[in-house]
Amino acid sequence: MWDLDGNEYVDVLSGFGMSMFGWQPPFVVDALKKQIDLGYEIGPQHVLAGEVARGICELTGFDRAALCNTGSEAVMGTMRIARTVTGRSTIAIFTGSYHGIFDEVIVRGTKKLRAVPAAPGIMPSSAQNVLVLDYGTPESMEIIKARAGELAAVLVEPVQSRRPDFQPREFLAELREVTERAGSVYIWDEVVTGFRAHQGGAQALFGIKADLASYGKVIGGGFPIGVIAGRKPFMDALDGGSWQFGDDSRPTVGVTYFAGTFVRHPLALAACKASIDHLREAGPKLQEQLTARAAAMAAELNAFFASVGAPVLIKQFASLFRTTFTEDHPLQDLLFAMLRDRGVHMLDNFPCFLTTAHTEADIAFIVKAYKQAVTEMQEAGFFPPAKSTAARDYDASQPPVVGARLGRDPEGKPAWFVPNPAEPGKYMRLS
Repeated sequence: MWDLDGNEYVDVLSGFGMSMFGWQPPFVVDALKKQIDLGYEIGPQHVLAGEVARGICELTGFDRAALCNTGSEAVMGTMRIARTVTGRSTIAIFTGSYHGIFDEVIVRGTKKLRAVPAAPGIMPSSAQNVLVLDYGTPESMEIIKARAGELAAVLVEPVQSRRPDFQPREFLAELREVTERAGSVYIWDEVVTGFRAHQGGAQALFGIKADLASYGKVIGGGFPIGVIAGRKPFMDALDGGSWQFGDDSRPTVGVTYFAGTFVRHPLALAACKASIDHLREAGPKLQEQLTARAAAMAAELNAFFASVGAPVLIKQFASLFRTTFTEDHPLQDLLFAMLRDRGVHMLDNFPCFLTTAHTEADIAFIVKAYKQAVTEMQEAGFFPPAKSTAARDYDASQPPVVGARLGRDPEGKPAWFVPNPAEPGKYMRLS
């Protein structure tokens, strides 16, 4: 990317996670040009809508899919479906999750288990049917079990973009059992993790199947898109299910309202179909290799931070990574300004994302910028001073990162090694 003054940047903000193929990938550009020539009229059901829905179901393993404009709309739609099907009102969500910009999910919990608005302009009544709990704790599980019979749904962001290192698989699996017994709808918000962690999202990665899921970002190929996908008994609430015109059949379930002028816009559909086709052709290795590159970058940086005593830690899940601080220092956020000054485009304390367009040279550039920025932060006194080289002991009981092993490099000198994600069973040296 280039700014107005001509400064060049390697972008890791990646459109807040919507870019997984880089900016203007040729396969999307070609599809858009073709669709512009064909036309982008709005009104009739577009021929691409069925093809896109079918492709999403193929990748996610769900029965049916519906389309909208944003991830926020998709999450809102899943909540509306859950209330329609169950006839219940309360939906449980978790602290630290991000579900979009509509009033009902911009709330925070209290010790009395009441939800209150978390931003000005949101009416208290918006929070009255939301239960906000701590994520992944035994106490939260007990509350959900006790109140399961009154819950329309439990809504989770399986791996929170604000806390990517926390992946409570056992908690998520138990929620599946609890909601199924209680007749509550289990909703996974995969707007960030969907198609990025795995072709089938975090559900496929963790081996847990939700009733409904929301998607967006990656699958749009750079265009606004939101997706609701799920099991037929729940998705049928959008259109009544299977029935024939002209005979005595009729909708099989109660129908709620969900629509919008720009829903299923032909250009968004063209970009989405191009992304689906690309994911099909690339197969699961696309996500596996991208995750391995992100994991290797995070491991190298964390080893460096540990070796110089810097209070910085990269937390990573799939190709998402986040810069965090292990100690509080008044001016620690200057690190982000120093990274931008060195040509890495990111926002303070926001999650970042590698894409298939990032080259090995790009990743080396990012690593170099981090190391230089941290070094300058230490020299300027914003971080504790760096450890001297002589103080960097090779103590096998104190590895610089979890899982690191002590070995020797080709010259016979001691060095730390970590498992190579790209080559199972082999190790790679930490710089």
